[in-house]
Amino acid sequence: MIEKIVNTVCSEYGLRLTSLSELTLKVNLPDASLERGFIEQDNSLYLPLNEERQAFSSLSDVEVEFRAYIQFVLNPERVSAEYLADFFNNSLGMRIRKAWIRTDFIRESESQFNLHESVLDSLHGSVEAPSRRTRFSGEYGFPETAPITGGFAGRDSVEDICTELDGSIDLFPGQAASIPARNSQSIETGIDFLMHSKLYLPDLQAQIKILEIKDLTETLISQLTLFKHRLSTYPKNLTHIQEKLELINEAIKLANDSDYILELIRRGEGKKLEFKSTLRMNLMTGKPDWSVEHAVLKTIVAYVNTDGGILLVGVSNTGEVLGIESDNFLNEDKFLLHFKQLLKQHIGLAYASLIDYALVPVNGKKILKIDCQKSDDPVFLKSGKEEEFYIRIGPSSERLTGSDLLEYVNRRYGRSRIN
Repeated sequence: MIEKIVNTVCSEYGLRLTSLSELTLKVNLPDASLERGFIEQDNSLYLPLNEERQAFSSLSDVEVEFRAYIQFVLNPERVSAEYLADFFNNSLGMRIRKAWIRTDFIRESESQFNLHESVLDSLHGSVEAPSRRTRFSGEYGFPETAPITGGFAGRDSVEDICTELDGSIDLFPGQAASIPARNSQSIETGIDFLMHSKLYLPDLQAQIKILEIKDLTETLISQLTLFKHRLSTYPKNLTHIQEKLELINEAIKLANDSDYILELIRRGEGKKLEFKSTLRMNLMTGKPDWSVEHAVLKTIVAYVNTDGGILLVGVSNTGEVLGIESDNFLNEDKFLLHFKQLLKQHIGLAYASLIDYALVPVNGKKILKIDCQKSDDPVFLKSGKEEEFYIRIGPSSERLTGSDLLEYVNRRYGRSRIN
């Protein structure tokens, strides 16, 4: 799943898939003989060995917790360590790190990977870290290897992983022969899996610009907080200040909504998310079609009769952003008016408070985002002379009739809700 999301992001933004192996010059394991575990080097990423910790670009941030980190010295012509640390701490980066847990090299719990000094002493000088013999650039990258399938599973610390027997470290207990102490195959394989996991990043100039904007955002948050505290002193030019703040708010809201929609599209359709290419237009015939409108409305009714959900109109079932242009309305106001009339005529304005909708700019186009909340009463779709009842079952909207309808309504809303 995470691979699909990364591929989708690359496609949307015209980015190239990459990996740590293409960005890294050297990798260092923690060294217990050093006060802070590592020698600080320029443009270094400190990546934690469990998912709960933060990634850092400065050794001073790692402090005494160095035993839980690996140091990646990065190519300064390709990537900013500060940007990559920020990436691995955001939602998508955290999902990539979480996927690493299946290698058993990255731990799931805060307490599961704490390198004890005695173990570090045995690793240092006896296990040759890839950084001491391999540069991850050009043709000298790690060869592709299969991810670890066993070995570290179920062990809570390196003490459990590394059992010293007659001058060797048994990294895979239960096997006939232990791995010699200077053979770091399992550690190398774990690091190699991290090195070849796919990720993406913009060019270096864009990385720097993103970091500058994030710094500006932090400054703005600080200034707004200060202004909020001082507001009660009745500053001058209140109207002017309000207008500027509203402009900032609108710009940020649009950016957030657009990014949120893209994130939803990357997830794909499911029980609480569905895509519709158009509101009314049959793309096969090029003409307005009630069956297309009916499909939109029944999804809305199914959402409010179940647990709510989001419908995106202007997105194909493959996740392509089509926009609302195909519906051939004169303007956006006409489009929204038509949708409002559909709700009024076929669902009823009594349930309007449960259905929040807006046009959101995405990739230079507008799509209709319809956010539905669950209803405390059964909601029916008026279709001609019939009233139809729908619920969500998995990723589809299913009509209930007869005894199935009565059973569902009585169980969910109480017997007094329907005759």
